[in-house]
Amino acid sequence: MALPEWLNGKSDEEVIAALRAEVVDDHTRLARIEKLTFFHELVDEPEEDLAGEWDAYCRHASRVDERVRRLRSAALERFDREVVALPPASAAAVVYGDDDFWFPGFVAERRHNERHPTDESTPEKRLLQVIFGEMRADRSELAGERRRAARRAAEDRDYAVWRSAHRPPDAAARRAAESRVARDRAAIERRFADDWGIELPDSIFRYWLFLLSLGPVERDALHDTELEPFGIMDVFEDPARPPREGLDVRVHGRYYRDPPEFLTFMHGGTDGLHFGLWYDDGRTCTGVASYYNNDGGGVGLPSGTPLEAVRARIEWRQAHLDDEAGEELISADLAEERFRLRALREVLMTVETGDRAEQGTAYHERYRHEAGVLEDGDPRRFETLDGGGALVDGEPVVPRDGQRPYDRYDWCTNLHKQLTGEPGTVAAWVTEALRRCAAGDPAGALTLGRDLHWASGGDAERERQAHELLVAAYRALGRHTLAEIAHAHHQHRDLPRVDVLRT
Repeated sequence: MALPEWLNGKSDEEVIAALRAEVVDDHTRLARIEKLTFFHELVDEPEEDLAGEWDAYCRHASRVDERVRRLRSAALERFDREVVALPPASAAAVVYGDDDFWFPGFVAERRHNERHPTDESTPEKRLLQVIFGEMRADRSELAGERRRAARRAAEDRDYAVWRSAHRPPDAAARRAAESRVARDRAAIERRFADDWGIELPDSIFRYWLFLLSLGPVERDALHDTELEPFGIMDVFEDPARPPREGLDVRVHGRYYRDPPEFLTFMHGGTDGLHFGLWYDDGRTCTGVASYYNNDGGGVGLPSGTPLEAVRARIEWRQAHLDDEAGEELISADLAEERFRLRALREVLMTVETGDRAEQGTAYHERYRHEAGVLEDGDPRRFETLDGGGALVDGEPVVPRDGQRPYDRYDWCTNLHKQLTGEPGTVAAWVTEALRRCAAGDPAGALTLGRDLHWASGGDAERERQAHELLVAAYRALGRHTLAEIAHAHHQHRDLPRVDVLRT
């Protein structure tokens, strides 16, 4: 026989290798089809013991894997003995001449489809669509739903057993946490009002309550997410803790590129990822932002609360573990990690986000930014190079749109090139921005100052320009606490570490 078209142009060795790979892949298909039939047979049965169905399925899947392994080994042994030495056309004739032996998966799939047709254009399908007004799920879809339900039921059952051996924090621990928050809150608020000039939001105290409420299992799970309290949370542990000699406490936890509006409260574990409370007006918190200090990307639009940021990380981790788990039986280690994450979520939901039942990918699809903001940006904010946006009215010196939750790559790239490679242009922008600011329009000074602060890159002149612009803009806007933070940061931007509190 002639070679199939897809094998034409290949060398003899490539043809033989491709035929052998087809045989291997088809046995994988055989295992998939034989496993799939298990839940096809249960679609019409009552759901009396879904967890037991999953246990039975796992036993069935194990038997299928063993049977397919034997069939694959026999096929490959014969292939290596009888087919490898043949010319390509003869080898193809042998392999494609006996589907039952070489391609049992193809045969099984054909029989399965004949028994359970899935063609949505059949008369029966069209009739059902007319009757019910929508396409009814076919048997394969129903089998898939039954399979997922069985697996969830088995995981719920196993989690209950695991949870009985890893008890959640008891009520006394929660009461102790609540008592400490109530006891120390006033002193913490005074410290931040006196030294930073800001009001701490209720949400940061809920975050602290959450941390204090964790038991050993939940702390391990939080460690798995790589989220750790940092920055201002060090002051929560000791409200009277002073900075080291000669340093300003307002730069504690403040990374080189942090905008003055950004106040670090949590570290993310990799590439300098850290999270901060965001203060547009220098006094009240607008939301939470985050970025990788050692990597690309900006801080994104400030939104949500500290615990919403933790919940989002939990659900990203859940989505990753779901992908890793796939659809088959998972390892004991992976099951343990999933259970720890579930325990962490449960504690968090007793403090905040308790009304959000979605998990993993579904959570992020449900609670992402609105379509209008994703497409057109926040109409209240001018976009800035740092990605946080500037809340200000007026006319910027550098043309810019509304801030989106993500960075516009072309705009950011071009502006960064100008800021770092065209000193004459930048000097003219700075002069014009300061002129407009003195005349009552601080939009140019604030936006350009933030851009230069982000793009300083250790350059003394850009650092000086950013400092001058930001202080002028903040004072014109009445955001004096931000002016002081910007000034303190300018004096200490060359610190080798961001921890400035005394040990």
